[in-house]
Amino acid sequence: MVRQKTLAMLTPGESALVSLLHENIFTCKLMNLGILPNTRITLVRRAPFGKTLYIKLGNYQMAIREEEAQTIILEDTV
Repeated sequence: MVRQKTLAMLTPGESALVSLLHENIFTCKLMNLGILPNTRITLVRRAPFGKTLYIKLGNYQMAIREEEAQTIILEDTV
């Protein structure tokens, strides 16, 4: 069974594959950062007030806003 959720729904330490990006003002930026379909992405932690997420892609980490994370659709096999 496959369920879809957004990056903003992950809990720290959880990872999933990127399924698609909703097309909006963040799409080009996210793709340039390496967030592409079939990329494994892990939520490392959330900032204290929850508006920033620290994620891991491959061998590097970055911070993105929650609004951006809500546009990243993930595949998580159960």
